[in-house]
Amino acid sequence: MSELMSELMSELTNNLVLRLVLAVGLNGVAAIASVRRKAVTPGGGVAGFSVGAAIYAAGGPWLWSLLMLFFVSGTAISRVGRRRKAALQRAHEKGRRRDALQVFANGGVAMVAALAYGATGEPLFAAACAVSFAASNADTWAGEIGVLSARPPRSVVSWRRLPPGASGGVSALGTVTAALAAAVIAAAFLLGWGPRYGWGGAAAVAAAVTAAGFLGALIDSVLGATVQAHYADAASGDLTERRFGPEGENRLVRGLRGFNNDAVNLASNLLAVTVSLPLMAPIL
Repeated sequence: MSELMSELMSELTNNLVLRLVLAVGLNGVAAIASVRRKAVTPGGGVAGFSVGAAIYAAGGPWLWSLLMLFFVSGTAISRVGRRRKAALQRAHEKGRRRDALQVFANGGVAMVAALAYGATGEPLFAAACAVSFAASNADTWAGEIGVLSARPPRSVVSWRRLPPGASGGVSALGTVTAALAAAVIAAAFLLGWGPRYGWGGAAAVAAAVTAAGFLGALIDSVLGATVQAHYADAASGDLTERRFGPEGENRLVRGLRGFNNDAVNLASNLLAVTVSLPLMAPIL
Protein backbone atom coordinates (compact mmCIF):
# COMPACT_ATOMS: atom_id res chain seq x y z
CA MET A 1 0.00 0.00 0.00
CA SER A 2 2.78 2.43 0.89
CA GLU A 3 4.53 1.72 -2.42
CA LEU A 4 1.32 2.36 -4.33
CA MET A 5 0.77 5.67 -2.52
CA SER A 6 4.37 6.63 -3.19
CA GLU A 7 3.95 5.90 -6.90
CA LEU A 8 0.73 7.89 -7.06
CA MET A 9 2.30 10.89 -5.32
CA SER A 10 5.31 10.71 -7.62
CA GLU A 11 3.07 10.63 -10.69
CA LEU A 12 1.01 13.57 -9.45
CA THR A 13 4.15 15.56 -8.73
CA ASN A 14 5.57 14.83 -12.17
CA ASN A 15 2.30 15.85 -13.82
CA LEU A 16 2.17 19.06 -11.83
CA VAL A 17 5.77 19.92 -12.68
CA LEU A 18 5.14 19.25 -16.37
CA ARG A 19 2.04 21.43 -16.35
CA LEU A 20 3.92 24.28 -14.65
CA VAL A 21 6.76 24.02 -17.15
CA LEU A 22 4.31 24.14 -20.04
CA ALA A 23 2.41 27.02 -18.42
CA VAL A 24 5.56 29.10 -18.18
CA GLY A 25 7.00 28.08 -21.54
CA LEU A 26 3.90 28.41 -23.71
CA ASN A 27 2.76 31.67 -22.18
CA GLY A 28 6.26 33.10 -22.24
CA VAL A 29 6.48 32.47 -25.98
CA ALA A 30 2.96 33.85 -26.51
CA ALA A 31 3.72 37.00 -24.51
CA ILE A 32 6.97 37.71 -26.35
CA ALA A 33 5.35 37.13 -29.74
CA SER A 34 2.41 39.39 -28.84
CA VAL A 35 4.69 42.25 -27.79
CA ARG A 36 6.85 41.87 -30.89
CA ARG A 37 3.77 41.92 -33.13
CA LYS A 38 2.55 45.00 -31.25
CA ALA A 39 -0.70 43.31 -30.23
CA VAL A 40 0.01 44.28 -26.60
CA THR A 41 2.23 46.73 -24.76
CA PRO A 42 5.17 45.37 -22.73
CA GLY A 43 3.03 45.71 -19.61
CA GLY A 44 0.22 43.94 -21.41
CA GLY A 45 2.62 41.15 -22.29
CA VAL A 46 3.56 40.65 -18.64
CA ALA A 47 -0.11 40.69 -17.63
CA GLY A 48 -1.01 38.27 -20.41
CA PHE A 49 1.75 35.92 -19.32
CA SER A 50 0.48 36.01 -15.73
CA VAL A 51 -3.14 35.38 -16.70
CA GLY A 52 -2.26 32.70 -19.24
CA ALA A 53 0.17 30.85 -16.98
CA ALA A 54 -2.34 30.79 -14.13
CA ILE A 55 -5.13 29.50 -16.36
CA TYR A 56 -2.93 26.79 -17.89
CA ALA A 57 -1.57 25.69 -14.52
CA ALA A 58 -5.07 25.46 -13.02
CA GLY A 59 -7.24 24.44 -15.96
CA GLY A 60 -4.78 22.79 -18.32
CA PRO A 61 -4.93 23.04 -22.13
CA TRP A 62 -8.76 22.93 -22.09
CA LEU A 63 -9.40 26.28 -20.39
CA TRP A 64 -6.19 27.81 -21.71
CA SER A 65 -7.39 27.20 -25.27
CA LEU A 66 -10.34 29.50 -24.56
CA LEU A 67 -7.94 32.30 -23.66
CA MET A 68 -5.91 31.71 -26.81
CA LEU A 69 -9.03 31.61 -28.96
CA PHE A 70 -10.25 34.89 -27.48
CA PHE A 71 -6.91 36.64 -27.85
CA VAL A 72 -5.98 35.38 -31.33
CA SER A 73 -9.44 35.87 -32.83
CA GLY A 74 -9.79 39.31 -31.26
CA THR A 75 -6.40 40.40 -32.57
CA ALA A 76 -7.17 39.09 -36.05
CA ILE A 77 -10.63 40.60 -36.23
CA SER A 78 -9.31 44.00 -35.10
CA ARG A 79 -7.46 44.19 -38.42
CA VAL A 80 -10.69 44.02 -40.41
CA GLY A 81 -11.52 47.46 -41.81
CA ARG A 82 -8.51 49.01 -40.07
CA ARG A 83 -8.47 52.09 -42.28
CA ARG A 84 -12.14 52.83 -41.68
CA LYS A 85 -11.68 52.41 -37.94
CA ALA A 86 -8.54 54.55 -37.70
CA ALA A 87 -10.46 57.84 -37.64
CA LEU A 88 -12.75 56.58 -34.87
CA GLN A 89 -9.84 55.58 -32.64
CA ARG A 90 -9.14 59.20 -31.69
CA ALA A 91 -12.23 59.27 -29.47
CA HIS A 92 -11.17 56.18 -27.54
CA GLU A 93 -9.04 56.39 -24.46
CA LYS A 94 -6.46 53.83 -25.57
CA GLY A 95 -4.90 52.62 -28.80
CA ARG A 96 -5.22 49.22 -30.41
CA ARG A 97 -2.46 47.60 -28.33
CA ARG A 98 -3.81 46.02 -25.15
CA ASP A 99 -2.16 47.22 -21.94
CA ALA A 100 -2.05 45.46 -18.57
CA LEU A 101 -5.35 46.89 -17.34
CA GLN A 102 -7.14 45.79 -20.50
CA VAL A 103 -5.72 42.28 -20.15
CA PHE A 104 -6.87 41.94 -16.56
CA ALA A 105 -10.25 43.54 -17.32
CA ASN A 106 -10.94 40.93 -19.99
CA GLY A 107 -9.17 37.93 -18.46
CA GLY A 108 -9.09 38.49 -14.72
CA VAL A 109 -12.48 36.95 -13.95
CA ALA A 110 -11.69 33.91 -16.11
CA MET A 111 -8.35 33.50 -14.33
CA VAL A 112 -10.01 33.47 -10.90
CA ALA A 113 -12.60 30.96 -12.15
CA ALA A 114 -9.89 28.71 -13.59
CA LEU A 115 -7.94 28.81 -10.32
CA ALA A 116 -11.10 27.85 -8.43
CA TYR A 117 -11.68 24.98 -10.86
CA GLY A 118 -8.10 23.76 -10.42
CA ALA A 119 -8.43 23.86 -6.65
CA THR A 120 -11.84 22.16 -6.38
CA GLY A 121 -12.51 20.30 -9.61
CA GLU A 122 -16.03 21.79 -9.55
CA PRO A 123 -17.33 21.97 -13.16
CA LEU A 124 -19.34 25.09 -12.33
CA PHE A 125 -16.08 27.04 -12.11
CA ALA A 126 -14.98 25.73 -15.51
CA ALA A 127 -18.29 27.01 -16.89
CA ALA A 128 -17.62 30.37 -15.20
CA CYS A 129 -14.30 30.59 -17.04
CA ALA A 130 -16.05 29.85 -20.33
CA VAL A 131 -18.78 32.42 -19.69
CA SER A 132 -16.16 35.05 -18.91
CA PHE A 133 -14.31 34.46 -22.17
CA ALA A 134 -17.58 34.23 -24.12
CA ALA A 135 -18.57 37.67 -22.77
CA SER A 136 -15.17 39.18 -23.57
CA ASN A 137 -15.15 37.65 -27.04
CA ALA A 138 -18.70 38.81 -27.78
CA ASP A 139 -17.91 42.37 -26.74
CA THR A 140 -14.63 42.44 -28.68
CA TRP A 141 -16.05 41.06 -31.92
CA ALA A 142 -19.15 43.24 -31.71
CA GLY A 143 -17.05 46.36 -31.22
CA GLU A 144 -14.65 45.57 -34.04
CA ILE A 145 -17.23 44.49 -36.62
CA GLY A 146 -20.29 46.44 -35.52
CA VAL A 147 -18.49 49.72 -36.09
CA LEU A 148 -18.32 48.84 -39.82
CA SER A 149 -22.10 48.69 -40.12
CA ALA A 150 -23.57 50.71 -42.97
CA ARG A 151 -26.28 51.94 -40.64
CA PRO A 152 -25.38 54.12 -37.65
CA PRO A 153 -25.68 52.47 -34.24
CA ARG A 154 -28.37 53.35 -31.75
CA SER A 155 -28.12 53.81 -28.02
CA VAL A 156 -29.10 50.61 -26.24
CA VAL A 157 -30.83 52.78 -23.62
CA SER A 158 -32.51 55.66 -25.47
CA TRP A 159 -32.46 54.19 -29.00
CA ARG A 160 -31.28 57.50 -30.45
CA ARG A 161 -28.70 57.43 -33.18
CA LEU A 162 -25.04 57.59 -32.19
CA PRO A 163 -21.85 58.13 -34.15
CA PRO A 164 -20.06 54.89 -35.17
CA GLY A 165 -17.83 53.54 -32.42
CA ALA A 166 -19.64 55.32 -29.59
CA SER A 167 -19.87 53.35 -26.35
CA GLY A 168 -23.37 52.10 -25.61
CA GLY A 169 -24.29 51.87 -29.27
CA VAL A 170 -25.71 48.71 -30.87
CA SER A 171 -26.38 47.68 -34.44
CA ALA A 172 -27.85 44.62 -36.14
CA LEU A 173 -24.41 43.68 -37.47
CA GLY A 174 -22.78 44.04 -34.07
CA THR A 175 -25.55 42.09 -32.34
CA VAL A 176 -25.27 39.13 -34.70
CA THR A 177 -21.49 39.22 -34.42
CA ALA A 178 -21.66 39.19 -30.62
CA ALA A 179 -23.85 36.07 -30.64
CA LEU A 180 -21.49 34.35 -33.08
CA ALA A 181 -18.42 35.25 -31.01
CA ALA A 182 -19.98 33.84 -27.84
CA ALA A 183 -20.95 30.66 -29.71
CA VAL A 184 -17.36 30.18 -30.90
CA ILE A 185 -16.10 30.12 -27.30
CA ALA A 186 -18.97 27.83 -26.28
CA ALA A 187 -18.11 25.39 -29.06
CA ALA A 188 -14.47 25.25 -28.00
CA PHE A 189 -15.54 24.73 -24.39
CA LEU A 190 -17.84 21.92 -25.49
CA LEU A 191 -14.93 19.97 -26.98
CA GLY A 192 -13.39 19.67 -23.53
CA TRP A 193 -16.62 19.36 -21.59
CA GLY A 194 -17.98 16.29 -23.38
CA PRO A 195 -15.06 13.90 -22.74
CA ARG A 196 -14.94 14.93 -19.07
CA TYR A 197 -18.58 15.19 -18.06
CA GLY A 198 -20.49 13.40 -20.81
CA TRP A 199 -22.21 14.46 -24.01
CA GLY A 200 -25.74 14.03 -22.71
CA GLY A 201 -26.24 17.61 -21.56
CA ALA A 202 -23.33 19.13 -23.46
CA ALA A 203 -25.53 20.93 -25.99
CA ALA A 204 -27.47 22.62 -23.17
CA VAL A 205 -24.20 23.70 -21.55
CA ALA A 206 -22.93 25.18 -24.82
CA ALA A 207 -26.23 27.02 -25.37
CA ALA A 208 -26.07 28.41 -21.82
CA VAL A 209 -22.49 29.63 -22.26
CA THR A 210 -23.46 31.28 -25.56
CA ALA A 211 -26.46 33.03 -24.00
CA ALA A 212 -24.43 34.17 -20.99
CA GLY A 213 -21.65 35.50 -23.20
CA PHE A 214 -24.16 37.44 -25.29
CA LEU A 215 -25.67 38.79 -22.07
CA GLY A 216 -22.24 40.04 -21.06
CA ALA A 217 -21.92 42.02 -24.30
CA LEU A 218 -25.40 43.49 -23.75
CA ILE A 219 -24.52 44.50 -20.19
CA ASP A 220 -21.35 46.10 -21.54
CA SER A 221 -23.41 48.23 -23.91
CA VAL A 222 -25.79 49.29 -21.14
CA LEU A 223 -22.92 50.30 -18.86
CA GLY A 224 -21.25 52.10 -21.76
CA ALA A 225 -24.41 54.11 -22.35
CA THR A 226 -25.02 54.98 -18.70
CA VAL A 227 -22.08 54.97 -16.27
CA GLN A 228 -19.02 54.99 -18.53
CA ALA A 229 -17.29 58.37 -18.39
CA HIS A 230 -17.44 60.60 -21.46
CA TYR A 231 -15.73 63.94 -21.68
CA ALA A 232 -15.73 67.05 -23.86
CA ASP A 233 -12.33 67.52 -25.44
CA ALA A 234 -10.88 70.80 -24.14
CA ALA A 235 -9.48 71.75 -27.54
CA SER A 236 -12.17 70.66 -30.01
CA GLY A 237 -15.23 70.18 -27.83
CA ASP A 238 -15.78 66.72 -29.36
CA LEU A 239 -17.05 63.88 -27.20
CA THR A 240 -14.23 61.59 -26.10
CA GLU A 241 -13.47 58.79 -23.64
CA ARG A 242 -10.11 60.37 -22.86
CA ARG A 243 -10.04 61.93 -19.42
CA PHE A 244 -6.94 63.96 -20.18
CA GLY A 245 -5.93 65.82 -23.33
CA PRO A 246 -3.00 68.03 -24.37
CA GLU A 247 -4.54 70.95 -22.45
CA GLY A 248 -5.16 69.02 -19.24
CA GLU A 249 -8.21 67.26 -17.81
CA ASN A 250 -11.28 67.28 -20.01
CA ARG A 251 -14.76 68.25 -18.76
CA LEU A 252 -16.98 65.34 -17.70
CA VAL A 253 -20.17 65.29 -19.80
CA ARG A 254 -21.84 62.10 -18.56
CA GLY A 255 -21.10 58.97 -16.60
CA LEU A 256 -18.84 58.48 -13.59
CA ARG A 257 -15.47 60.18 -13.64
CA GLY A 258 -12.71 57.61 -14.06
CA PHE A 259 -15.13 54.79 -14.94
CA ASN A 260 -13.46 53.97 -18.24
CA ASN A 261 -13.83 51.17 -20.76
CA ASP A 262 -11.61 48.83 -18.70
CA ALA A 263 -13.97 49.26 -15.74
CA VAL A 264 -16.96 48.61 -18.00
CA ASN A 265 -15.36 45.43 -19.39
CA LEU A 266 -14.53 44.10 -15.94
CA ALA A 267 -17.96 44.95 -14.50
CA SER A 268 -19.92 43.47 -17.40
CA ASN A 269 -17.78 40.33 -17.36
CA LEU A 270 -18.28 39.85 -13.64
CA LEU A 271 -22.01 40.54 -13.85
CA ALA A 272 -22.49 38.05 -16.70
CA VAL A 273 -20.78 35.33 -14.67
CA THR A 274 -22.62 36.21 -11.44
CA VAL A 275 -26.05 36.26 -13.06
CA SER A 276 -25.63 33.19 -15.26
CA LEU A 277 -24.03 30.65 -12.94
CA PRO A 278 -26.99 30.13 -10.58
CA LEU A 279 -29.16 29.56 -13.66
CA MET A 280 -26.63 27.15 -15.18
CA ALA A 281 -25.99 25.13 -12.02
CA PRO A 282 -29.01 22.78 -12.46
CA ILE A 283 -27.83 21.61 -15.91
CA LEU A 284 -24.18 21.04 -15.01
